[in-house]
Amino acid sequence: MKVLEILKRTEEELREAIVEAARVGEYRDVDIGRSVAVTIKEMCERISGNGFKSTKPTEEKRDIDRKAKKKISRRGKPEGLPRIEIRNNSLYRIGWSKKQKEEYEHKVPKAAFDTIINTMAALAKGKNGPFMAEAVIDKINETTEDSLPAYQVYVVLAALREWNIINQNGREGYSIPTDVAEKAQNMWTEMAKK
Repeated sequence: MKVLEILKRTEEELREAIVEAARVGEYRDVDIGRSVAVTIKEMCERISGNGFKSTKPTEEKRDIDRKAKKKISRRGKPEGLPRIEIRNNSLYRIGWSKKQKEEYEHKVPKAAFDTIINTMAALAKGKNGPFMAEAVIDKINETTEDSLPAYQVYVVLAALREWNIINQNGREGYSIPTDVAEKAQNMWTEMAKK
């Protein structure tokens, strides 16, 4: 279906624009782009599920797509990206910009990291999850005088996923253990020694 193809292309272009906006520090554009991309993705899912021709690829097509993506990935970016590092008392997520063909970094100072994981721990103790990233961002904005850039929350979430401290439950959000702060601090200490 032509409309669905256009929407999917638009969503892909938005993803690239969001990455670029984050790379150059345009966080308002990241938030707006993410919101629009989520809306478009939901529209695609509604169109696909409402009696229109299914756009779900067959298993064979998915295998071909995966192989094609791996080839592009091997040629397009260095191995081991994205990666998480701790240096100079800050958390870094190092990624690859397809557009600029170079590495970029997102930095989260230790104080912001502590604020984010303590907020996550408070959410986890208050009720059962899963929790969306927006819930963490909203809670931080409610409980602290200085708001943090949204990208810092996403970097911490990526680190905690990589360290197997939290799990992402698809579009439902993240399962956060009540001892997330303790586990995250232990991992910080371990990673800082490397």
